[in-house]
Amino acid sequence: MKGDLRYTPTDVFETFARPELTDELRTLGERLHTFRSEFMIRQDLGLTKTYNLAHDPDCSDKDIAELRKIHVDIDRAVADAYGWHDLELDHDFHDTRQGIRYTVGPVVRQEILDRLLELNHTRYEAEVAQGLHGKTKNPKPAPKHSTTPDASTQPGLF
Repeated sequence: MKGDLRYTPTDVFETFARPELTDELRTLGERLHTFRSEFMIRQDLGLTKTYNLAHDPDCSDKDIAELRKIHVDIDRAVADAYGWHDLELDHDFHDTRQGIRYTVGPVVRQEILDRLLELNHTRYEAEVAQGLHGKTKNPKPAPKHSTTPDASTQPGLF
């Protein structure tokens, strides 16, 4: 295989510090899937065009407003599942690196990232305490040391 980076769910996605799946999250996920699918079929739109409308501040379509509301509900339920009941999510149209998006505000976005990083550190420490880190299955052998001095360390050479 080439030495390119590659995405593997077990090394990337499955290592995320996710909350437990609650009944509310499951219900909201199903609601999102059903509503969005029906909207896309009715409007003959794909996912990208649908979300371009959702992120467009000039779009006041009632179905797009409902799609935004479902996402707000999901974001609140996710925050609650993490136990972060204190977060004011500040959903609105915000400038992001991807342009204007209907999303949480920049201050709370940074707070969420900080909390996820802290949670990741805490979970890693617990895994270390369980002995899940620190030992490799196939440790690399130590490099063999030559008894012949390296030419670059010899005085008077080069």
